[in-house]
Amino acid sequence: MDLIGGYLLILLVLFCANIALFFGNYKLNNVKLIIISAIFSVISFLLIYASSYLNTQLEFLLSNFSYIFLIITAIILVSLIYYIKTYDFKLPFYAIILTFLISIVLFASQANLSILTMLLYSLFVFVILFVVYQLTRLLRHAKREYPVIVGEYMSLFAVLMFIFTLTYYSTITLDYTMFSSFLILTPTYQLIYVVIGIIAVLIVGVLINDTKGGNS
Repeated sequence: MDLIGGYLLILLVLFCANIALFFGNYKLNNVKLIIISAIFSVISFLLIYASSYLNTQLEFLLSNFSYIFLIITAIILVSLIYYIKTYDFKLPFYAIILTFLISIVLFASQANLSILTMLLYSLFVFVILFVVYQLTRLLRHAKREYPVIVGEYMSLFAVLMFIFTLTYYSTITLDYTMFSSFLILTPTYQLIYVVIGIIAVLIVGVLINDTKGGNS
């Protein structure tokens, strides 16, 4: 159950960052941003809380999450291709939000989280949306086209989901008397750090390139 809770946390962070990047196509002041972030946070909490009552009804999901990861990967890739080809973010935006909400229900139904953990997860949603959107204000001024930057993030997102697809069965069938679920997920968290590091490098590179271009 801790393992599924870990997967849920990772999904919340990655999906919220993706949604915030799409929100970068809108000019939002801080008040609107706080309201939107709060709405997503509250919705996430309500879905996680309500899904906790579906545990027994959806037990079959526990052995089928690899297929869910595969579906998430496919949705991200299709959204990415559509976004890059058309530069129309609205359809991918709605697809990512819908996938995000459904993923919350499916994973939260098997995670067996405490109320405190649910509150912390919903707080993560608020913080990630708010912080990542603030970063998009810098990215919008970069010389590189904004859809390309968003596409790079979505590519990394899809790769990570595909890795989850390939490794879920081996992870879920490990002997938990020898390993804690946190230790099993440690390589995954390290991969998350790598993804975040790559994104940070991309942002710094874009800003440096923009500065050099302005000085020449």
